[in-house]
Amino acid sequence: MIRQLLLLLSLLLMAPAWGSSPSPVQRYFQDLRSLRADFIQRVFDERSQLLQSSSGQMLMQRPGKFRWDYQTPTAQVIVADGQRLWAYDVDLAQVTVRKLDQALSATPLALLSGAAPIEDTFTVGVVRNQDGLTWYELTPKQPQPEFRLLRVAFKGDALVSLELEDSLGQRTRLDFQKLERNPTLDPALLKFTTPPNVDVVGDAG
Repeated sequence: MIRQLLLLLSLLLMAPAWGSSPSPVQRYFQDLRSLRADFIQRVFDERSQLLQSSSGQMLMQRPGKFRWDYQTPTAQVIVADGQRLWAYDVDLAQVTVRKLDQALSATPLALLSGAAPIEDTFTVGVVRNQDGLTWYELTPKQPQPEFRLLRVAFKGDALVSLELEDSLGQRTRLDFQKLERNPTLDPALLKFTTPPNVDVVGDAG
């Protein structure tokens, strides 16, 4: 679940340079500083059969900070403080810690956060208009081992969904509710404090 989440977060955290005629996708992300929303995360196989569903709340602040509080099906907290990624499994009473650059190095973040214009790296186009949503598709011009394409959906000017598809056809989709763009976030929520009597595994610094 964390792996799939990191792949999708790469799109939220990207900071590319933009061309002279930006698309709605480009306009939305170029001034993005922070997000706050409820979310539903679902994973589908290549036949569009649901494999996994979870939900909770998220906070995101660029550069490199986010917090995801999963409430269902199990309680889990994932926090990136700009330096490290903390994953707390409440039921296991265990925290796993990794350096953030290592955790994200194999995701599209390295590709998406480059200095080159996004048009040099991706083909950006409208996928479809469905149920009042406009879907845009970002297809990498060079083959990538972790993903085949990224999709982003808007309702008017509002971001409502992100979807990642891997080379085997499996899709991970995030649907947002009550999304706030560029809210002021409490810095304390973007830091992780290890609860008492919890095992810590990894590089806690």
